[in-house]
Amino acid sequence: MLDDEAWLVLRKARERRDLRTLELVLSARGIESRVTYDAGVWHLLVGADDLLDANRELVAYDRENVPAPPVAMPAVIDNGYVGVAAYLAAIWLVMFCDANAAFGWDWHGNGRLQAGAVASGEVWRLATALTLHADIGHIAANSLFGGLFGVLVGRYFGSGLGWLCILLGGILGNALNVIVRHEDFSSIGASTATFAAVGLTAAFAWRTGYFRHLTWQRGFAPVFAAIAFFAYTGIGNERTDVVAHITGLVAGFCLGLGVAKTRLQLAGARAQRFFAATAVALVVLAWLAAN
Repeated sequence: MLDDEAWLVLRKARERRDLRTLELVLSARGIESRVTYDAGVWHLLVGADDLLDANRELVAYDRENVPAPPVAMPAVIDNGYVGVAAYLAAIWLVMFCDANAAFGWDWHGNGRLQAGAVASGEVWRLATALTLHADIGHIAANSLFGGLFGVLVGRYFGSGLGWLCILLGGILGNALNVIVRHEDFSSIGASTATFAAVGLTAAFAWRTGYFRHLTWQRGFAPVFAAIAFFAYTGIGNERTDVVAHITGLVAGFCLGLGVAKTRLQLAGARAQRFFAATAVALVVLAWLAAN
């Protein structure tokens, strides 16, 4: 067949399967082709009159089907488990202390988010309210989702920076919630911080451009995922503070953009320990101020 001057070699391959798709491309365009085997190599043949058209079609096909480079995932700073363990210890310890009136404190009364009290200067409530919960079901849900997204944030931010950002996102989310609420409004729970963690993860993945080489729809995938998570879990019954979930998500997203720009997560182990100590100190100082 190679000696037949009516047929010319268009492509060569070591494997027959490497030419099969090209045959289909030419067939779809009405160009007849054949495949032969000679001297250990497979040849894709086309008629002499079709050579230019066939080559143009395959060049266009190659241009449109360049394999996308693999997604470059962010560097893993640590496993994220240490931060989650500290988070769980903190909220369960506060629940135990609240249930047993530890130190003679009115944990619930002095720590819950109360819009009027915050406006009057009791700003510690923005932090203390994040550690209080109404019942076992409430704290279990926040333990589950907070732990899940806390691991993600901890892995890519580092546990120290990650949980400081989650705490600050929760505080900022509560502050925004107070601004838009009536002075009699009150709430408790870590869900504001949980949604801050969702926003942190989404903003960091989007802003750092790990999906930038894809279409814009795929590039926004982390943001769409955060919105979908809010739509699925952030809107519940009449006891659900939807506004707090929104403000937490927005606050976390803004902080995530900042971290992605400054690359604080790469500051090193000593900086991570400082961030972790700062987060713990904020919570402890808030509770000391409350009582």
